[in-house]
Amino acid sequence: MSEQRIPVTVIGGYLGAGKTTLVNYVLRTSGERIAVIVNDFGEISIDEDLIVAAEGDKLTLANGCICCTLADGFAAALMQVRSAGTPPARLLIEASGVADPAQVAAYGHTPGLRLDAVVVLADAEQVRRLANDRWVADTVRGQLGAADLLVLNKIDLLASDDDADELCNWLRAVAPGAALVRARHAAVPSNVLFDTSAEALDGTDPGTSKLEGPRASGATAAGHAHEHAADLFESQTVTLDEPVPSARIRDLLDNVPDGVARLKGLVRVTEGDGSHDAPSSVADWVIEAVGTRTSMTPSEPHRRWVISVIAHKGSLPVDWLVDRLAGHD
Repeated sequence: MSEQRIPVTVIGGYLGAGKTTLVNYVLRTSGERIAVIVNDFGEISIDEDLIVAAEGDKLTLANGCICCTLADGFAAALMQVRSAGTPPARLLIEASGVADPAQVAAYGHTPGLRLDAVVVLADAEQVRRLANDRWVADTVRGQLGAADLLVLNKIDLLASDDDADELCNWLRAVAPGAALVRARHAAVPSNVLFDTSAEALDGTDPGTSKLEGPRASGATAAGHAHEHAADLFESQTVTLDEPVPSARIRDLLDNVPDGVARLKGLVRVTEGDGSHDAPSSVADWVIEAVGTRTSMTPSEPHRRWVISVIAHKGSLPVDWLVDRLAGHD
């Protein structure tokens, strides 16, 4: 097996979209040890009660996470992350409000790293106006177009659900390759934002029918955001008793509905039809999908086979995942 690489998630979006709120929410609710690279501590404003030590361009956080600035450039920040002793479970890079997330994402292909997804936040009140502003339209539309996952944030500030639906349709036209989720206060569960680890997925209860929100801290704001997140997302999880034809898995990845934010699975697939010309064989894979980014990666044999999909509440038929795996249209 190849050496383990740190998955990288890039957080982008125009000024005021909610990137700061999202980063702090992730740091409060994720159960993983995360390294965060930000443009400047003054800009990102990591919540003070999370910080236990500050030294130069590096913060140590109470939950074991670390935070580095880009004051001396990406190379220096990445060196701090890599020299932090125990490697983090993942790296979160917060792009500036006027940066092109696609350019930042290029760092996810450097040695020791693996780009997971580009997540771009859009301010529900402002994004449409900004996308038609003579000065910043190109920047805003470029950011939206770079997304694997679009987070339509601050939907609570819209007048109605119809307004939110119309805005989602507009965003899908601007960024047709992105998955889309809605959020209040940037409360997006970690398993929507991130590539869920094989270990975590392997422990998923097979009967899961709705999304359990992220582990909340005792803070009132975090608890409030947790409730909103559970209101917006649901999940379907299927445990497989036998291998699945590889063509069916590829068809699943090629036809992920718009409402799906994340799909991940540990599967055993069969190749060939058992004939002399195409003898059957089996292999274990990790499958992933977010936006138009899909992958099938060979892996060691799994203890069990399971696929989980996270979607905007109400966007999938109840048995969608079961039907697709059974080969039903």
